[in-house]
Amino acid sequence: MKQTFMKFIDNEETEEAELFIYGDIVDFSLWDEDVSANDIRKKLDETNAKTINVHINSLGGDTFTGVAIYNLLREKSKSSKIVTYVDAIAASAASIIAMAGDEIVMPSNTLMMIHNCWTLGIGNANELRKVASDMDKIMDAVIQCYLSKVKITEEELRNLLDEETYLTAQEALEKGFCDRIIELKEDSKEIQQNALSSLVRIVKSSKEKSKVVNETNLIVSNKIVENNGKDESEKKSLFNLK
Repeated sequence: MKQTFMKFIDNEETEEAELFIYGDIVDFSLWDEDVSANDIRKKLDETNAKTINVHINSLGGDTFTGVAIYNLLREKSKSSKIVTYVDAIAASAASIIAMAGDEIVMPSNTLMMIHNCWTLGIGNANELRKVASDMDKIMDAVIQCYLSKVKITEEELRNLLDEETYLTAQEALEKGFCDRIIELKEDSKEIQQNALSSLVRIVKSSKEKSKVVNETNLIVSNKIVENNGKDESEKKSLFNLK
């Protein structure tokens, strides 16, 4: 059996639960490494833990699923304390989920990445302008999740999103994206720097692979429209933050 990337451990004796979000944030789970809002909802409904520790190591995924998980955790915070931990990186949609914590904790060798949502679209100029307008509305909704925690202005936040910003734990603390840093030992600074460098390389590599796949999908979609004589208005857009 493959290892699941969404694991929930409930300890009735300590009245604490551990939720691990270690995979892609998706609308519907097809693979063991996928994490969906429905998966999270079922687990949260089953626990009476007073504290739920949410461990995150994810490059992100679907925007709406990220917001849904954020809202599920915020609703659960009415009866349980939610503590979110960035175990390595909380990027994109995963950073939205991190904002759900009553307390957000980052070890000093971890990263958070935020950016604007992006998508693929096929259609005429009017239809593509509508896609852009819809994405602006989606970002307006997403920004509310960040504003619930951060110490910076909305204008500063939007600038960080526009620039696709990687935040170290210290930068996240200063701007309010996290509440507490777990410091490493003094003799582990070199390890810390190597870990950060590795994380950046992993994310960049993932984005390059995703770009190639998306470009290929777009070419295939255009060929289908051309060969089958379908109307250009037939399109499929996937909104995500990955």
